Amino acid sequence: MPEFPPPIQLPGQPPLPREPYAPQDRPAPPTVVDEDADVYGAEDAAARLTERLRTLEPTPVHAEPGERPRLSPPLTVDRDRIEGPAAGVTVVVFGAHGTPASRSLGAVLDAIRDRHLATVGIAWRHYPDPDAHPRAAILALAVEAAAVSARFWPLTRDLLHMRHHDPGDLHAALVRSWLDPSETLDAMRAGVGADRIAADVSSAQASGVVVSPTLFIDGERFTGEVEPAPVLAAVDAALRDRAAG
Repeated sequence: MPEFPPPIQLPGQPPLPREPYAPQDRPAPPTVVDEDADVYGAEDAAARLTERLRTLEPTPVHAEPGERPRLSPPLTVDRDRIEGPAAGVTVVVFGAHGTPASRSLGAVLDAIRDRHLATVGIAWRHYPDPDAHPRAAILALAVEAAAVSARFWPLTRDLLHMRHHDPGDLHAALVRSWLDPSETLDAMRAGVGADRIAADVSSAQASGVVVSPTLFIDGERFTGEVEPAPVLAAVDAALRDRAAG
């Protein structure tokens, strides 16, 4: 029984006054409670990026006749953000955040780091599909904004582990990654990193990538399931080949 039951109108009584803030009178809750959590404040920048990606000139696939496409352009320390050693075996990820495959990709990258922290480098190239994954463009802008503060990889790892991608989730991830949410959102709204994201998508096209995530291990496209066991087996094989060569 409710602690304060509503009053009862007896026969012949005038209508009882409505309680203040009856359900129909209550103002709708604000869609944004706090500017820090207002990921949608960068919607304009995400829309510009989405349109830019849709109108990119198709890039010819870089592959010899009868061969699998190779990574194009090749990995370089000047161009790519590489976590771990760049001189040994490398895994280049064409990935996106905010997709059904994001968390499994995060588990794969964690497994590589756990086993080969000192011997395998991981590089990220963006391949968002905003039509299939509406949050991918805005989250790509978020990690590019984080790169301004040298926090690209911490935020990338955090976003890959998230179950949801609501404004509050991004805000919490920014804080966990030691980023200032207000400054990061300002950089997102300014479209920081949009050129790099577009260049990465052109690289994906030249490398024959059609789905995110796609991996290249030492420049060769990985064709198995993007799950820890098969990816680790391929990385181990690449390390053995390096040692034998």
